[in-house]
Amino acid sequence: MTRVRTAALLATAVLAISAYSAACASAALPEFSGPLPAPFGAKSGVTTLETVKGAKITCTADTGGGEISGPKTGTIKLTFTGCEFVTLALPCNTPGVPPGEIITGSLLMTLDYISLEPKKEVGIDLSTATGAPLMEFVCGALKVTVAGSVIGKVTPINKLVKPPAHFVLKFAQAAGKQKPMKFAGGPIDVPMTSFGGPFVESGLASSDTLAFPVPLTIVA
Repeated sequence: MTRVRTAALLATAVLAISAYSAACASAALPEFSGPLPAPFGAKSGVTTLETVKGAKITCTADTGGGEISGPKTGTIKLTFTGCEFVTLALPCNTPGVPPGEIITGSLLMTLDYISLEPKKEVGIDLSTATGAPLMEFVCGALKVTVAGSVIGKVTPINKLVKPPAHFVLKFAQAAGKQKPMKFAGGPIDVPMTSFGGPFVESGLASSDTLAFPVPLTIVA
């Protein structure tokens, strides 16, 4: 009887350790796997920023780049072109650059799960290190500030991406509501836009390619 109890206790302990190890491994994911740090280039077609009140800014394209510095983190800087405040037909630009051009500062990239069930989806959150705005620019005489942060879905996951193949970072929104609005189990995490007055909830839509010179995998 004593031997049976001992064996049962040992089996229970093994199962507990296995479960703990699996949980720890899961907590470490998702992550970039490959030679890091890794620089990358980014580009997209049309980008739309829309508030829940219907104000809309579009840009015809963006280009930029950055670096994945660790398994879950990186930085990116983008230049948008052909930007217009569609609602009032006004060109938009960062002060000091040509009309239609908006330049961001260095933005932080954070990798995490958007969802785990029914299937795993992974996203990248763009924010700033100090809580400063994501973007500041003018549209005519209007000063526009985009604060908060924004999450986009990144694909593919669990697949080695070799050059010239690339990752796709897709931001989606509808009527000013960002999709997704948060990481799995995390707080609401959306952009907020001010046109010189109160900040209004906003959504960003864009599809950026992230091209690396080395093979990388997003392990999830």
